Amino acid sequence: MFLLSKIVAKEWFKALIGALVVLFILITVGDIVNGFLRNYSARRVFIEYILKMPELMGKMLPIAALLASLFSINKLKGHAELIAILAGGYSAIRIYQLILFCSISVGLLQFLNLGILLPTANKIKRSEFEKSRKNESKYLARSSIGGTGLLWYKSEDYFASFKAYDRIHKVLKDVTFYFYSPEGKTASIYKASSAKFIKDFKWEFKDLNILQELDNEGFPKIKSLTTLLVNLKEEPSDFGQFESDITTLKFFDLLRFISRLKNTGINSSEYEIMLYEKVSLSFICIVFSLFPLAGVFSPNRRASSFGKSVVFTLIFTIGFWLVYSSVIAMGNSGSLPPLVATMAIPFIFILYIGTTIYRNRSL
Repeated sequence: MFLLSKIVAKEWFKALIGALVVLFILITVGDIVNGFLRNYSARRVFIEYILKMPELMGKMLPIAALLASLFSINKLKGHAELIAILAGGYSAIRIYQLILFCSISVGLLQFLNLGILLPTANKIKRSEFEKSRKNESKYLARSSIGGTGLLWYKSEDYFASFKAYDRIHKVLKDVTFYFYSPEGKTASIYKASSAKFIKDFKWEFKDLNILQELDNEGFPKIKSLTTLLVNLKEEPSDFGQFESDITTLKFFDLLRFISRLKNTGINSSEYEIMLYEKVSLSFICIVFSLFPLAGVFSPNRRASSFGKSVVFTLIFTIGFWLVYSSVIAMGNSGSLPPLVATMAIPFIFILYIGTTIYRNRSL
C-alpha cells in the first residue's frame, strides 16, 4: 500500500509544482510588462514585483491545489493507473485521506505566506514607497504601531498617540497630544478619553486633562475639562493612512490588536475579517485539493479530457473569486458576521465533498 500511496502522492505534487510554475510565469510576465508600460524604473518594477508576490501567492496556492488534484486524477485515469490502484485494494476513501495529508502542507504554506510573509512585505512596501507620499499636505509621517498597541504620528508642532480610530463616528480613542515649542521643548500635554471631529479641523476632546507650562522652570499647571474644542491639522481622511500600518501586523500581532480594539467599544469587524481571511484562504487550499477528487469514483471514464479540465478550472476560478470577494465585501459592510463572511464558502465546499463521499461510500 505504501507503493500505491507513493504513486498517487508523487503525481499530485508533480501537478502542484507544474501548476505553480505556469501561474508564476503568467503573473510574472504580466506584472513586469505592466510596470514597464507605466514607465517605472527597472529597480522599482523589480521591487514592487517581489513585494507583491506574497499577495499573489495567496491567490495562486488555492488554484494550484485545485489543479494538482484535477490533473493528477485525470492523468491516472488516462493511463488506466487509477483503476489498477483501486483494483489493488486501495480504496477511494484512502485516496481522499492521502490528498488531505498532502494538501495540509499547502495550507500551512499559505498560512505562513499570509500570516508572516505578506505583513513583512507590506511593511517594506510602506517604508520604501511612502517616501513618494511625504510631500502630500495631509500625510501623517512616520506613523507606526508601537509595542503598547498605540498608534503614533508626528505633525508640525506636536506628537500624538491614540489607541484606535472609529471611522464611522470619526472618533479617536484614548488620545494624547504632546505640543512642543519652537525650541523643541514639550510645552503642554493633552490627554483625553476621545477626540471627535466636528468640522473645519476642529476636534472635540472629552474628559480632558491638560498639563501646561512644561517648558518653564516652575511647577506645571494641571487643568481638567469635560469638553474642549481643539484645532488640529488633520481631518478624518488623514487617519486612513494608518490602515496600511495594520496590514503590516503579523497574524498573532493582529489578533492582539483586535483584542485591544474591542476593549474600546469600536466595531472591529473589518479587522476580524482581515484576520479570519488568512485562516480561510489556508483552509480553502485544503478544500480545493479535495473538491475534484469525485472523479476517483468513476475510474474507467475518460470523458474528462485535458481541455475540459482547463475550461472547468478557468470558469471555476473566475466564479469563485467573484463570489468570495462579494461575500467578503458584505462582511466589511456589516451585512454578514466576520466568521460567516470568511468561512461560508469553505463550509459549502465541505458539504459538497461530504455529500459526494457519503453517496459513494459503498463503492
